[in-house]
Amino acid sequence: MPTLTEIAAATGLSTSTISRVLRGHFDVAETTRRQVEQALAEHGYRAGNGPRRGRPAKADRLASIAIVFNDRQRIRRSPFFAPLFDQTLDLLPRCGARVQALEWPRAMERMPAELERSDGALALDASHEQVARMLQRMPVVTMDCARPGLHADAVLADYRQCAFDALRILIGKGHRRFALLSAAREGQESFEMQIYDGARRALDLAGIEPGPDWVAGNVGSPEGGYALARQVLARPAAERPTALFGSDHAMLGALRAAHDLGLKVPKDVAVLGVDGIELGEFSVPRLSTIKVDKEAMVRTAAERVMWRLSHPHSPVCRIVLDCPYIERDSA
Repeated sequence: MPTLTEIAAATGLSTSTISRVLRGHFDVAETTRRQVEQALAEHGYRAGNGPRRGRPAKADRLASIAIVFNDRQRIRRSPFFAPLFDQTLDLLPRCGARVQALEWPRAMERMPAELERSDGALALDASHEQVARMLQRMPVVTMDCARPGLHADAVLADYRQCAFDALRILIGKGHRRFALLSAAREGQESFEMQIYDGARRALDLAGIEPGPDWVAGNVGSPEGGYALARQVLARPAAERPTALFGSDHAMLGALRAAHDLGLKVPKDVAVLGVDGIELGEFSVPRLSTIKVDKEAMVRTAAERVMWRLSHPHSPVCRIVLDCPYIERDSA
């Protein structure tokens, strides 16, 4: 059987490019991929020590990867999770995998039968206990969360850093009175707890004492954001927050609350979100945000789970994505 070096010589490509094609890596042009696959076929190459295009070692078939979540309706309604879900369904087949979407409600103790037959799983919305059970049978990569103590890779955004960056931006614009609308002091590394920690660190470094509405509440919907923002913005001008921060979804409601109270954004109150949902581009004013790159999260998670099939015992890792500030009109 020819070696990778011989295949590289036949195609005029590097061995690293040949290897990326065999591993189903996304960073390969489609024309290059076809050229390599044709050369592999002509030379009778069969992968021996690793997967071909993401196929599990010792198995001449496509890998079966499950996307596991708790509540299909919740995923579909969420402006954050719905794009992750759709992009995962689209990208995994291009990585050389057979993909299936599996709903596993938290109240359901038994693992779904289809999941038991999977080679690996991407956990989009799964509990610590569910991830632990899946790991007994297959590699698991979690998306947008980490499960400490488990042998599961994680691809996630650093929401603590997002909140720190957001508050530093607002402080740099002269704001000193803040309200967090999607924060909590506890939650085992939850989104809400990371928001609180990162924002508090920014205030501490700036020597700013939190005000009475510092942690206004923990809401994640436009309805919740509207009600909470209206409550804190109804205070007298000398007391009310001059800047609001929380999830994009909640901040859309906050924008409406400011409008209904006759406040100008960002002159009277700045509104800054985190997520980078598409709806933020169409609000009035357009929502400034700390963007979570969902496409990069999906691509990285898909590549990682395919790699993990042939490296089941390698140390786990957390892959943390950068989250840039998208300046629009609201902050």
